[in-house]
Amino acid sequence: MSRRSRTALFGLVFLVITGTASAFFISRALPEPPTTQITAQVITPANRQKGWRNVLLQPEALQVGRRLGKRFGPFSHATSVVSGSLTSDGSEQPLHITRRQTDTGEQIDVVAGGRRLTWSEEEGTKTASGAPADTERLLVERLALDSPNAFVLAQLRGASYLTIARNVRPADAADGYTGPLWNMVRVDEPQQNEAARPLSPSRVYYINVQTGLPDRVEYQLRGKPITAEFFEWIEQREEKTPARVRWSSNGQTLMEFRVTGVSHNQ
Repeated sequence: MSRRSRTALFGLVFLVITGTASAFFISRALPEPPTTQITAQVITPANRQKGWRNVLLQPEALQVGRRLGKRFGPFSHATSVVSGSLTSDGSEQPLHITRRQTDTGEQIDVVAGGRRLTWSEEEGTKTASGAPADTERLLVERLALDSPNAFVLAQLRGASYLTIARNVRPADAADGYTGPLWNMVRVDEPQQNEAARPLSPSRVYYINVQTGLPDRVEYQLRGKPITAEFFEWIEQREEKTPARVRWSSNGQTLMEFRVTGVSHNQ
């Protein structure tokens, strides 16, 4: 091979090598395309094993959950402990509520006047000795279901949500009304066994348009209208809890719970 041919061949090989190396470094320098984080919205066997819960199904519940705090995440199994006093029929007694989030909703322990009661979506209200008295079941269902927590987590047990009205104001509001407006969302309980089925099959939550938090709940119980109202919210570590809950029927107060202590454990 002539000297000129060897020189041309060496130049060709050099160009191929340098071109390949340049292409390699260019490809390494280019940033990888961004990825969309959708893991929390995909049900996989691994996620199920890790305790993944789909709390993103209902937009209304998702929005309220975000306003309440961080305790309603897809992997969260937070515990909330609330203590206070319950006034009913002119008498007052200490009340202690522990709400533990589960894969399908909540496990709730209630200690009222020294008596321990429990509630879950699978078994309903229970006592240590078995079936509860009627007054005990009424009490526990009010505490369990007339709650901002219940509005967010009802979707996990298969409840349906329906926004029946938006920007609602009081029926007696005068012209120029500047008070709160509400979105009314009805939550219908799923078909369950008789023991676990709540006494009221549906509830209507009034979600304050300005705050994004529920102001009250309305439903029918054995032919009587029941209203539960939430007042004076407590915020602790970005978690919100009503400091006072009052139940009434036709304007007459049935009972009231005043919170004196609250804690949230993620």
